[in-house]
Amino acid sequence: MRILYISLFLFVFIGCSSEHITESEPSYSFKQPNDPSLVSESDATFYITTDWHYLAKDLNDNGEAFQTYLTTGDGKQLKEMGTLLDTFAFEVQEKRPSVVIISGDLTNNGAKQSHQAIAERLQQMEADGTKVYVIPGNHDIANPWARKFRNTEQVKVHSITANEFSTIYQNFGYKEAIAKDPKSLSYLVTPTKDVWLLMLDTTHYQNNEEQGNPEVSGSLSSETLKWIEACFTFAEKHHAKLIPVMHHNLAEHNPLLHEGYTLNNSAEVAELLQKYHTPFVFSGHIHAQDIHQTKGIYDIASNALSIYPHQYGVLSYNGMDSDFSYQTKQLDVATWAKNAGVTDKNLLEFDQFSEKYFADHSAKMVQNLSIPDSDKAMLAKQIARLNQRFFSGTEYLNQEDILLDPSFEKLLDKTEGTFLHRYMESILYDNNSNDNELHIKQNK
Repeated sequence: MRILYISLFLFVFIGCSSEHITESEPSYSFKQPNDPSLVSESDATFYITTDWHYLAKDLNDNGEAFQTYLTTGDGKQLKEMGTLLDTFAFEVQEKRPSVVIISGDLTNNGAKQSHQAIAERLQQMEADGTKVYVIPGNHDIANPWARKFRNTEQVKVHSITANEFSTIYQNFGYKEAIAKDPKSLSYLVTPTKDVWLLMLDTTHYQNNEEQGNPEVSGSLSSETLKWIEACFTFAEKHHAKLIPVMHHNLAEHNPLLHEGYTLNNSAEVAELLQKYHTPFVFSGHIHAQDIHQTKGIYDIASNALSIYPHQYGVLSYNGMDSDFSYQTKQLDVATWAKNAGVTDKNLLEFDQFSEKYFADHSAKMVQNLSIPDSDKAMLAKQIARLNQRFFSGTEYLNQEDILLDPSFEKLLDKTEGTFLHRYMESILYDNNSNDNELHIKQNK
């Protein structure tokens, strides 16, 4: 598989020294990173996951209302999410990464019980020796859609405020932060001496209650951008590298699906990060695995753990060479199920079960097309394959089969003028690169 190489000519990210800050500019408080466990030039491994969309067990009776919700959904396997998180925790315990990063949408629709249940899971993960850091997504705070499912009804339940979010997750970033943004839930942490994490809150939740729905789009305010500059300045003084993490995307990962996914002020944010020679950022939100470059910065958008193929990222840092290597890993639910003594065939053969589940949801996109049923059946198989590749970051495979298939071209022509036609084309003509591996080489 193809690996991308970036040559950076500086060991540290360059920033303005604090002596250049004028009196009119705001000053920020930073704690000194004096943890004795932080060792320079040490190796570290980071697991990056996003969009769990977890629904607490007590909020779901698996009744008619919940089944309807799943059927009309976008392919998230909410019913199996507890199992998926059990598998993720098992793999973290087995491999013991240094850090787990969760870039937002921890909950399905922001229910307080779901947040509390996740915090309990993360507490056990940290007890096993892995540091966990979280930021909110657009589903997590002040969400008017927070619901529980009872028989044939959806019943409104309590969501949480921004203050409650930082309290519930205080042990997963907020308590150990060396700096916090006064204007958002963004913070700076130092998991290793060489590599720090800039956890950025890009969500808009202030008007959710008034609107009656969670706002999808996100941005970083001018005040937060000034705080980010101060963080780069402080990191430069300590010869540390900053990895920004956000829920919304820095780059446009799909020409059709970018409004509401890419930051509203992405160009401004990218320009700032470029100024400090930031090689890559992590994001989520779009649910698909994709690596896309903007202003020389790689935006690594992670596949939602709740959606096929249930991947997470593994970032390895070589302390001696200051290099980063990134690759994805698919959850191995079958191994977890076997070790746990589970007898459910769907879990023991989860890859096949999940692939079919997602394909069935993808196929629904052709239902309302005005074409013969025989064409619908053929097109449903193709759209399922395209969707699976889009979400797994393997669109480059389209060049090897789908684009060479004359029967598919005829089917595509029959959808001319529809959203489905534009969507399929957006996946077909990807940049033909592997979105599951990246190597970032830094020359000291």
